[in-house]
Amino acid sequence: MGREMKRREPWAAYEKYSSLVAGCVARTSAVVAISPMELVRTRMQASATHDFQTVMGDIQREINKGGLRVLWRGLVPTLWRDVPFSAIYWFGYEQWRETVYQPLFGDRAEDRVGRIMVAFCSGASSGVVAATLTTPFDVAKTRRQIQSYTHPHSSTTQQTLAQVVRQIVAANGAKGLFAGIVPRLMKVVPSCAIMISSYELGKMIAAEMST
Repeated sequence: MGREMKRREPWAAYEKYSSLVAGCVARTSAVVAISPMELVRTRMQASATHDFQTVMGDIQREINKGGLRVLWRGLVPTLWRDVPFSAIYWFGYEQWRETVYQPLFGDRAEDRVGRIMVAFCSGASSGVVAATLTTPFDVAKTRRQIQSYTHPHSSTTQQTLAQVVRQIVAANGAKGLFAGIVPRLMKVVPSCAIMISSYELGKMIAAEMST
């Protein structure tokens, strides 16, 4: 028993980073898996007709010319957006919960309603920070995916993430990297808060049912 404890002790200091690492690994896997669907969604929004068959026909023609890798166009900017987002969100959630909202709610943080409120507020706060910091990558990702659809012969389709970012800054200044941040916050923050509070509620119900 003593030897087992000693083996665990060197890792104890890093336990608070477990949510950060888990968030990165999980999000990387998810982004790679759903990248083709994300491409279709972005093209549908950029299409003048919003017609699914038209968009899929265009994508099929691109696949015929460029191969299946076309389906993962914009993957790198998406990883730059989503992986840091998950890392910041999950690490930040733990910090907001333990250092801000649990002390703020005091004894009320121990009952069911209090725990849900702590989770909701912590998720919302961490979502604000994560969404704000990763918005430039979201803008670059969207610009690259849309440009390859609306201007298929543009050099933008071959540009790296850094080149797209520099192009946005040159055209619109630094504020261009945060275009659409308000709608993004309006979507991301409530979803983060609802997701994590629903998760905590589910955990409580499961724990009560097992006792």
